[in-house]
Amino acid sequence: MVERKGIVIYFQNKKALKALEKYKINIAYVNQAGKYLVGYCDETEFNIIKKELKQHKLIRKVEESLIEMPSLN
Repeated sequence: MVERKGIVIYFQNKKALKALEKYKINIAYVNQAGKYLVGYCDETEFNIIKKELKQHKLIRKVEESLIEMPSLN
């Protein structure tokens, strides 16, 4: 079973979306007016991805989503 964790990423401009392609984040929704996206990733890799994204210059803030994600069999 794969445990998933929701992630919310606030970015500065659309160039950040290109930079996110190298991470294993499945994007569910992008709001370009509010400059944020909602997606999910593996729970085991969440802390690593969060730490790397916080150091990226185009990313303003990274948060854990409060919505529970169902397990993927």
